[in-house]
Amino acid sequence: MGIGKSTIDNVTFNHSDAFYYAGENVTGTISFHNAEKKLTLTNVSLGFIGEIGYTGHKTHQSCDSMGNVHTENRVGEHQLPFIHTHIQFTHSKDNENKITLEHGQHSWPFEFTLSDDLPPSSGSLTSSFPYIKYYMRISVTQLWHKFKKTQTFPLIIFPRINILHFNRDKQAIAVYNRNHLHVRARVDCQSILPDESISLDINLNNENRLTIKGIEAILIQKQKIDRNHHSQVIFKEDLPISENFTETQFHEIFDLQKPSTQLPPTYDYTASCSDLSIHTSITYELNIKVKVHEWHNQIDLIIPIVIGTESTLERTLSSQVSYGRISINSARLAREISTPFIFQSRDENMQIQEVKL
Repeated sequence: MGIGKSTIDNVTFNHSDAFYYAGENVTGTISFHNAEKKLTLTNVSLGFIGEIGYTGHKTHQSCDSMGNVHTENRVGEHQLPFIHTHIQFTHSKDNENKITLEHGQHSWPFEFTLSDDLPPSSGSLTSSFPYIKYYMRISVTQLWHKFKKTQTFPLIIFPRINILHFNRDKQAIAVYNRNHLHVRARVDCQSILPDESISLDINLNNENRLTIKGIEAILIQKQKIDRNHHSQVIFKEDLPISENFTETQFHEIFDLQKPSTQLPPTYDYTASCSDLSIHTSITYELNIKVKVHEWHNQIDLIIPIVIGTESTLERTLSSQVSYGRISINSARLAREISTPFIFQSRDENMQIQEVKL
């Protein structure tokens, strides 16, 4: 009898939400229901796969009626596995090894360890590309019937990013100073955890009493995979300031709350896929928009934000030896954030100001 109505009922993981940190052990059980009286299988295997999806150029060849080969480049979708852990439960060579299942339920336990330097699961909310995803693929094969059943089960994986590597208490400051309008935006802790809010200090000096229509704070996630760039808004908030504000001074500290959804941490990674090297990164920035009446362009102040997963001294000390060997580029980011950031508006006439802390 063939596999027929027999099915892979379920895969249970030791983490019920299928969420893991890089470096953790993944254990679980595959449940298989045999609907036949007896079933002989030649292969039951499990694969853990990490896959990068992006759009890019593909080479397409075609032949005309004269047999001439024409080559053209087309933009297409790429789906490249950059990691594949294979676990074989049974294997048959010339039918020497096989497994026979009686009618009813059967199960196989599995266990493997995730690599320490996996990039975070990520994707677009509005389109299918680009993305980084992980999944378990279960295959059950009956060779002589040339029959194979395959099912996939998604996993969510984040690397561990310790924000103590980024000098957690350093400030980040962006300034605008032009046309008698001075705006200073400051974030006291540029490196934050997912459940922490962003403390934003706004100081405005409005000598000519220009009409300020509003101030908006936007947290943006930027994802880059190869040449694909994708940005999505994490939150957008109108700061509580008087409508059509014309006073000469304004100073307020705002507590910006992030949504409770899981945010992939700041990360930089290069994946090797066959003969390709695909660079991926996830970054965040806080965009403060100041809208001035009768100005065609609004003021944009940009402050990079680092989102981590933990803040532990023990892990910082234990990882000092191996920290430089992993693919994550946190070491470079940590060096960049080791001194207070001072940013300027997207205005070519802006001057960077010194800030004393």
